[in-house]
Parts: sequence; C-alpha cells; structure tokens
Amino acid sequence: MMNTLARSWRLRSVLVGLVAATILLTFTLVGGTILLVQIPNLKREARADVAREAAEVTARVETTLGTLESRLEFLGQTLQTGATMQQSNAMLDRALGAGPAIRAIYLVSLKGKVLAAGLAAEQRGLRADLLGSDVSATRLFREVVQRRRLVWGDKYLSALSGAVTVGVAMPVDSDLVLMAEIPISYLLSTVQLAIGGKNSSVWLVDRAGEVLVDTMGGRFVNTVNMLNLPVVQAAVAGRELPREFEMAGRSYYPGVSRSGKLDWYVVAGIPAGLENSRIRATVIYVAGGFVGSLLVGLLLAPLWSARLTQALTRIVGRADQITRGEVAGQWPRSLITEFNQISTDLEKMATGLQEREQKLQAVFNTAPVAMSLTDMDNHSVLIDVNEAWCRTFARRREEALGRSGVELGLWRSLEERDAAVQRSVTTGGMVETWAMRGDGVPILCQAFRRELRLEDANLMIWASVDITAVRRTEDALRDLNADLEARVASRTRQLEKLNTELSGAFENLRMTQGELVRSEKMAALGSLVAGVSHELNTPLGNGLMAVSALADAVRSFKGTMQSGLRRSDLEDFVLRVDQGADIAVRNLQRAADLVVSFKQVAVDQTSSQRRRFELSEVVHEMVISLGPTLRRTPYEVVLDVPKIGLLLDSYPGPLGQTLGNLINNAVMHAFDGRQNGTIRITGYRDVNGWIALRVEDNGQGIPAALLPRIFDPFVTTKMGRGGTGLGLHIAYNAVTTLLGGTLTVHSVQGQGTTFELHLPEQAPLAV
Repeated sequence: MMNTLARSWRLRSVLVGLVAATILLTFTLVGGTILLVQIPNLKREARADVAREAAEVTARVETTLGTLESRLEFLGQTLQTGATMQQSNAMLDRALGAGPAIRAIYLVSLKGKVLAAGLAAEQRGLRADLLGSDVSATRLFREVVQRRRLVWGDKYLSALSGAVTVGVAMPVDSDLVLMAEIPISYLLSTVQLAIGGKNSSVWLVDRAGEVLVDTMGGRFVNTVNMLNLPVVQAAVAGRELPREFEMAGRSYYPGVSRSGKLDWYVVAGIPAGLENSRIRATVIYVAGGFVGSLLVGLLLAPLWSARLTQALTRIVGRADQITRGEVAGQWPRSLITEFNQISTDLEKMATGLQEREQKLQAVFNTAPVAMSLTDMDNHSVLIDVNEAWCRTFARRREEALGRSGVELGLWRSLEERDAAVQRSVTTGGMVETWAMRGDGVPILCQAFRRELRLEDANLMIWASVDITAVRRTEDALRDLNADLEARVASRTRQLEKLNTELSGAFENLRMTQGELVRSEKMAALGSLVAGVSHELNTPLGNGLMAVSALADAVRSFKGTMQSGLRRSDLEDFVLRVDQGADIAVRNLQRAADLVVSFKQVAVDQTSSQRRRFELSEVVHEMVISLGPTLRRTPYEVVLDVPKIGLLLDSYPGPLGQTLGNLINNAVMHAFDGRQNGTIRITGYRDVNGWIALRVEDNGQGIPAALLPRIFDPFVTTKMGRGGTGLGLHIAYNAVTTLLGGTLTVHSVQGQGTTFELHLPEQAPLAV
C-alpha cells in the first residue's frame, strides 16, 4: 500500500493528461482507420493506373513506330521499280537523311548479300566495305525471310558502328529484303514522348528480356535481363502479375503490356509504399493531423482542467481550514454534481468530527483521574487539563494552559521534574513524585505518562493520583513490623506444611501432564475424525441424492409402463439411470478412498503398531487426512518425498502424529493469520545413511529467546487462544524415544522455520 501511494499526481495534471490522451486516442483511432481504409485503396488505384499506363505507352509506341514502318514500306515500293545499284544507294542515303529514326539501311538479297546501303554522310566512305557482305546469319534476316512480312528484331551490336541498336526488316519483293538499324536513343525519345508528364518508370524489353529503353537514366540497359523477373515471367506466361516487384532496391507497383506488332514488352512501375507520392501525402496529412491534435490538446487541456478543478480547489481549502480548527463559512458548491456531493459529504464528516471532538473533550473533563496534556516540543507547556486535575492541584484551567509545570510551581525545581521523567522511563511510564498544589500544600502523586506522536506534534499525557493518604497508611503499617517476628515462626511452620502439600500437587501435575499428552493425541485424532467426516459428507450426500433420483426414475418408469411405454420414455429412463449410476459410483469411490486413508491414519495414530512402510506413504496419508482442515486455510502444502527408496521399519503412528503436529504448528503459529503461506515437506537420505524428513515454512519464524525452550511442555505463544504448548513436546518425545531419532529446529525471525527429523531405518525395540 505504501508503494502504491508513494507517487501521487495533482488532479489538474491528471485531467490534462486525460483530455490530451482522449484527443490523441480519438485521432489515433480515426487516423488509423483512415490509413487502414485509404492506403489499400491508393494501392489498388496505383496498380490500376500503372496497368493502364503500360497499355497506353504500348499503343503510343506502336503508333510512333508505325510511322517509321510506313516510311520503310514507301521506300520498298520505290526500290521495286528496278533502279540501279547507284540509284538504290542514293535513294537509301536520302531516306536516311529524312530524320534521326534510322542510323543505317541496307538492301539485301534473299541469299543475305548486301546489295545497297544507306549511310550517314560521315560514314559513306565505309560503303564499299559493306557492299557484298553476308548478313544471312542474323536472326532478323532469317525471321523476315521466313515470315515474309515486316519484323522488328531484338537488340544487337551494329556491324557498322559497333553500337547497340535495334533492327527492323521487311521484304521488298520476292528477291529483296530491306533492313534498317534504329538507334536506342530514338526508342528512348519515343517512349519518353509516350509517357508524357507522368512520373512512372518505364522499361521497353525485347523478346530476349534485354532492356531496350530505361527511363531511369538508362542504368539498366545492357546490365539487367528482365526476363528473369517474376513480373515479366508472369506476363509472358499469362498469369496474374505480382502486387509489387523490386528494381535496384526500390519497390514498384507493376504494369506490363505486350505489343503484338513489335513483339516487345512495356514494363511500367509506380513507386510502392511511402515512396509513392499519394500514399506518402496521405501519411503526412494524418501525421500532421496527429501533431495538430496533440498541440490543440496540450493548449486546451490546461484550460479545461483549471475550470474543472476550480471548485474542487475551494473544497480542499475549506477542508484544510477545518483541519486547522478554523471556523469558516458555508461549504462551496459548483455546477458539477459529484463535486457538490463531495462537499456535502465533507461537511457532514466535519460536523461529525466536531461532535466527536466535543464528546472526547467531555469524557476528558469528566474523568475522575487528574489528566493533563503537554507539548514536548514547546518546553512541556500544558495544552489541556481536565476538571479532576484542577481539583487535585487546586488551580484554575485558565491559569494553567500555555504554561509549563515548572512555571506553575507544580515541580519544586526543573531538576526534580527531569529526575521524575527519567524514573518513569525506567519503570515503563509510572513514577511517584511530590507536587505542590496551588494553595501551597505538597501532595504525593502516583503519575503515569504516555507519549503521543502526531505528524506535527510530540505530546505527552499525564495521569496523576493523589496517594498522600495511602502513603500515610503505609507508614503506619511499618510501625507494626515489630509485631511480625512472632508471626514469622508460625508462618514458617505453615509454609513447611504447604511445601508438603505442594510436593503432592507437583506429583499430581506430572500425572496431569501425562493425561494432557494423551488428550492431545486424542484431540488430534478427533480433529482428523471431524475433518474426514465433514469431507465424507459431500460424496455420501451426492451419492444418496443420485440413488434417490434413480428411485424416482424407477417409480416414474413403472407408471409409464402401465400407461404405455414409448421408445423416448425408455431412452430417457436409460439416460437418467446411467447419469445417476455414474454420479453414485464416482462419489462412493471418493468416499471409499477417504475411508481407506483415514483408516490407515487412525490405526497408526491410536496404536504404536510397528511395521515396514515407505516414508512417502505416511506423509501422503497424513496430508490427505489434514486436507479438510488445510482447505479452509489459504496455505499450501508442497510434497517432495520420493515414492520409493526411503523404507522404514518403525512406528508410523507416532511418525504421522509428529508430522501432523508440525503442520498444525505452522498453520497456527508460523503464518498467524497471513493471507498466504507455504509448508514444504522434503524427504531424503542424510550423509549418515539415516532417513531425514524436513518440514519448513516461510512464516514469521520463532523468536530467538523462545528457541531453547521450544520443545519444553506448556511453551506456547497462543496460551488461552487455542495453544496448549504440548504439540512440539509430544513430537520431540515421540521422535527421540520411540522412533530413536533426532528432532532439531532452525529459525530466524521473519525468515521462516525448519524442523528436521533424522530417523534410523530400523527403530529401536520398544521397552
């Protein structure tokens, strides 16, 4: 409780935290819901946009390259008119100069021989080397010859410039083929034109998976084969595209479109996750709203909390005035019902405290003993005195309050007062001293003092009784001591007679002790009988109830048979009989188990029958027998005794009674009303080969002054409260005499107690 209350918070701070937390929690839930709903929608929209964009880029690229195809077709028709070689070269040169779309163009025979070539002006000096060269081995030439239509080829290395290029070929007539080299830069400008102002990344991929165009600066051209990417493989196989794919450490939402005319793939990607501008903007808006809500909450919460706690602050101030004893006006009220209720309750409590204070003051004043209250922190001045004090010391209350006893003349000197206080310390608070009345008459007082320590004061209460007359009587009695000499001899004879009577009483006491020991044993057995009887009551009652239910079912079934038996009646009867029989068997079996355990314990405890037994057998039966008693307590018994290996030829009855006394001793004394506790019973073989049994608890321990006498008879801390002081004495005698072993105890106050039994495997023969 002290740890819980060590840290406290002001109500205003708590309200500020609650308001701010409520605002933040509300926005967190709303913002989280927005993110959970909106982000998946944005992802779906991004995937749809990129798929649409890939299709649009494909269509635009086909349209742009279709213009180039038309130029080639027109050039092919011109070449079919039977122009000479020189004319063909000139026409091809002019076609090449029409724009940057074509880097080089060749007229090839069906056998793959270059018949004419169109080159840029700076490369026409190489025309003689190209004419007559064989291109029949190129894949593009073989495809156009085989298909007999315009064909776009994959990326390859140009024989003219040594640069990476893309080829396009078409048949001119039955004997000629027109082949053109398209620079990669032209394809890049075409794709960029098709993309327009969109910020997606686009890759143009040929049939071999080689990147023809990369809008991300061209770093994937000649370095990455996208045919190995799952997104391209899914597009080639006609499967559904993956939700995301990764390129150069960045994730993208994919869109793939195949150009049937070019036989190429357009792969488009929009950044995924927070790299996507729309998703990032949504997250930023929600985060900004969260921060804004936090700022609003922190600004408004103090204002709201101050408004709410204003009335409570006035109530606390009023309560503080009452605590200091000040008289204030009416208790404050506010618009909040709960605060008004607190104010009303505190007002009632304050009224009640004042009434009780008045009652205590009345009791104090009407007490027949002279009583005074002094402030030890303020030179022992009198704070209050009762009417009996005024009568005893013949002084008025008004003149006594605010002055010390020395100032009033109660003490003849300051040293006398200090000496009286010191004597009261050594005598436990009682002292006899002389005091002076207000009329100058000295009186002998028997004074009692008690210290009272409050949070802000150190007080002392004095109760004084005038014993002047009593002491005079005592002085008179001392004068009679001379007559006592004759009485001493007579008294001596009487004492001798009493001594003889005491000797006989001592013998009777020893016999009574033996009877108490036997009674303790029978009381323990009676406790077991009561506990087991209580435990048997439940299963036997359940069994009787089940049998009664079976009897009712049989009578009902007989009546049903007379009026006509149905299958449902028979099934219901069988079900009721089965349930009743099952309940009766289980409860009677439980009762039988309890009877067997109790029978063994009862036989062993009421006789000193010697037999061979395992230590675990006696421990287990004793714990079961004490079960009804232990179950009514919050304490736990933990067993750690091997089932076999600790065989004894001894007396199980005294051993079980000893164990029961140790367990009951722990329950009654060790825990002493605690809400939890553990008794651990451990069995093992010690270093001397004897069998040891340890019973330890985590209770409050035994005081060090009591340990040397713990096994003496009639030694108990519960005398008159259920303790006889014979339990441990009986256990010690049983272990050391009948069982032939030793019983020791180890305990540190506040750290629990451990009892250890060390027993020989074979007990000595009983005399």
